[in-house]
Amino acid sequence: MKCIYENECGSCDHINMEYQATLDLKQKNMENLFGKNIMPVIGMNFPYYYRYKVTYALGYDYESRQIVCGKYGQGSHDLYEIDDCLIESKDCQKLAHFITDLLPKLKIKVYDEDDHTGNLRYIFMRQSFATGDIMLVLVSADTFLPGKKHLIEEIHKNFPKVKSIYLDINKRTDSMVLTDDLTLLYGEKYLTDKVMGKSFRLSPLAFYQVNPQQMKKLYQTAVSFADLKGNEKIIDAYCGIGTIGICASDHASSIIGIENNRDAVHDAIFNAKANGVKNARYICGDAAELFTEKNIQADVVFMDPPRAGSDEKFLKSLLRPAPEKIVYISCNPETLARDVKVLSKKYRLEKVQPVDMFPFTGHVETVVLMSKVRD
Repeated sequence: MKCIYENECGSCDHINMEYQATLDLKQKNMENLFGKNIMPVIGMNFPYYYRYKVTYALGYDYESRQIVCGKYGQGSHDLYEIDDCLIESKDCQKLAHFITDLLPKLKIKVYDEDDHTGNLRYIFMRQSFATGDIMLVLVSADTFLPGKKHLIEEIHKNFPKVKSIYLDINKRTDSMVLTDDLTLLYGEKYLTDKVMGKSFRLSPLAFYQVNPQQMKKLYQTAVSFADLKGNEKIIDAYCGIGTIGICASDHASSIIGIENNRDAVHDAIFNAKANGVKNARYICGDAAELFTEKNIQADVVFMDPPRAGSDEKFLKSLLRPAPEKIVYISCNPETLARDVKVLSKKYRLEKVQPVDMFPFTGHVETVVLMSKVRD
């Protein structure tokens, strides 16, 4: 397959390279950071149309004044029409362009960033890999969206996979797509997906891996690295909606999930109950402070921090429960290498497994296992 938008879009660094060549490049980059003794990158059998969270920006072609539905060029605010992205869900792409074609007929105007007029700014979609169901968020600059009733009717009639439609009011001037000003216009409040036999409910703002096929491999790797025997106490730091801990719950004595986003904690509690997990509890708060203030003990700590990695405060506090093993899941090899160096004062790096969560881009997800060094 060949991408015709490579020069305009720029989202994929290596979209027109042979896939194996991109894996070789990622392997080399990882070896430069961690040495030669790392495992081969886990790739995809079919590395296309894998993104199940999709955002399209809306705007105007300034010459024709036709509506443009597409992506911003890398490092710019130039909007390019994208009809067939090779890495995003086909269903979501079809839905976005269907909506775009309807807008003039329904007299719905898209937002013009120059004169700050119009309504619709973005089309955000999340799709369940397990069911194919879609959650749609219409992001508008104004609370009034003319024609929304007819728009919802047309979407419902032509795309039965759409189970939820939200309206998000976004008046910000930065690049943030979703705000917390969300209103459910139609359908179900949550989307449901499955991984490793467990079900998870997803809200529009919930963190969830965008590539569900590779997510399964990522979490299977993390759980296998922990080598759980059934009697371990686990801390799931940065737990989000509880995915990793719940996937490991059948093989552990107890799970404590820690997350500073209250909505995510509510989702984690719900997900644990929905999966019949009785050995998990969740705390809303800062993990570093909780480790310091409370006598929380653990045999294994799973940690999946944001792209910036962990701060030094958290890493130092992690030494208080002094787990036997740390399983660190990272979306940024550079910050991972930095954090591993901090932890290496008391922990030994045992395994490094890269997982290609984002084919044809420069990004790679990594799972590492660190074991406590005996005095």
